[in-house]
Amino acid sequence: MRISFSNATAAGAAARILEQYGFSARQTGREVVTDCPTLLAAPAIERSIGLELVERIDLSGGGHAAKS
Repeated sequence: MRISFSNATAAGAAARILEQYGFSARQTGREVVTDCPTLLAAPAIERSIGLELVERIDLSGGGHAAKS
């Protein structure tokens, strides 16, 4: 899954949060590619930084991310 954020700081924070949950997450600029399931990623991001910083979620893009 590929998630686009409004800024790189939010993307970095989201990547760290997803990694804390045990999933791989790779940040490139304002995007994060993760193997975290959508139904787990959305609540984790909402609780930590807020969904208002998410610009787009692409369920087909990314596949499994390499851990950084």
